[in-house]
Amino acid sequence: MNRRTKIISCLFLSLGMISAWGVKAQDGGNATQGVLRLNLQTALDIAKDHNPTLKIAELEIKRVDYSKKETLGNLLPGVSATGQYTNNIMKSVMFMPASMSAMMGGASYMEIGYKNSYSGTVSAQMPIVNFSLWESIKAKQTEMDLIIEQARSSNLDMTKQVKDAYYNVLLANASLKVLAQSIANAKEVLKSTQAAYEHGVSSEYDYLRAQVQVNNLNPTYINAKNGVDLATLQLKMLLSLPESQEIEVTETLQDYENNVSLLDMFQSDRALTDNTELRQLDLNIASLQHNLKMVKYQHLPSLAAFGQYVYQTQAEDFKFKDYKWVSSALVGLTLNIPIFNGNTVINQAKQVEIAIKELQMQRDYAATGMDIQLQSAIKSMNAAKEQLVVNKEAIAQAERGYEIAKVRYNTGSGTILELNDSELALTQSRLNYQQALYDYLSAQANYEKVMGR
Repeated sequence: MNRRTKIISCLFLSLGMISAWGVKAQDGGNATQGVLRLNLQTALDIAKDHNPTLKIAELEIKRVDYSKKETLGNLLPGVSATGQYTNNIMKSVMFMPASMSAMMGGASYMEIGYKNSYSGTVSAQMPIVNFSLWESIKAKQTEMDLIIEQARSSNLDMTKQVKDAYYNVLLANASLKVLAQSIANAKEVLKSTQAAYEHGVSSEYDYLRAQVQVNNLNPTYINAKNGVDLATLQLKMLLSLPESQEIEVTETLQDYENNVSLLDMFQSDRALTDNTELRQLDLNIASLQHNLKMVKYQHLPSLAAFGQYVYQTQAEDFKFKDYKWVSSALVGLTLNIPIFNGNTVINQAKQVEIAIKELQMQRDYAATGMDIQLQSAIKSMNAAKEQLVVNKEAIAQAERGYEIAKVRYNTGSGTILELNDSELALTQSRLNYQQALYDYLSAQANYEKVMGR
């Protein structure tokens, strides 16, 4: 390659790289244009649209549907056509008895047919009675039901993950808000204490304690901000959003307080009929039962109809216009009766029966595990509900205590230690309330997943 060619190649390569970067930058700009406002339902919709597992499941459903149509096609007549040319290099012969041999000049055989043979055949066959084929059609429907249930399972898993990530964002935002209020209170106390200290009303110790209180809260606030960023990033990953996409969550944990009133309904509804793991096991058992029937049906006779039409001719030369074509046709029935096959069918049936028993045992064990998970979720919701009631009362008490401590401190009858202690109690009670509400929503998400909702 000469120098000029190298220069041209490098030029085109550079232009290609610049164009690719420009397209990528444009795509990134479109992806991050504006702020994406999210609530829980919007997040679930976005996750569903971008979830590759669900898209694969939809394609798998189509595949099984075509497979079912393929099996149904076996019930229709199968028609085929063939054409054949034969050059009889050595013609077939027919041997004759001695009595006829004398009449033929002593020859014991005679050639039959012509050198060139042409034939066209149209054949058709159709099953009339075939128990295995009928059962295989039912098995295909069960297979499709299983694929649909697996797709539903993927959707449930995705929903649970998105809810957990979304609730984490709400908890992180709520915690940050509580800590921001706590810092605001501490700064307000610092401001009043500084003013009092400068006028000689407050001691230097109180002024230093107020400063320490603000400084001690800053690292916690910074950690809370990082927690919001990490929770938001995890939610973006689940929604397949670019990291640069700015999102704004439009809800708070308090918006879901009404969910607590549904607890009585959850406690009374413990039927696992929609649990996806149990339904998949049931469908697998049904599929094996279809296989067992298909194996046993091999003992039964099968009946099929057939027909054939032949159009043929023979000649010694290639004068096609002089050929004489003749037709023949036939129809009939084929009855196949199995008699003995070395007990292979019996042994196949035994294997499938054992597999069914194994799955039934797994199903019973899984049902016990699902019931335990369900009880655990309900107990967690009950505990969170009780904690919410206690925390609401604790917040009211802490707010009242903080106001009293602030008045006492401002009037000189209280100490800054009392004020800091009351503010810390208020912050902790608010954080505890947010945590209890999050625990309830997380337990509810577990309950819904186990119930298959």
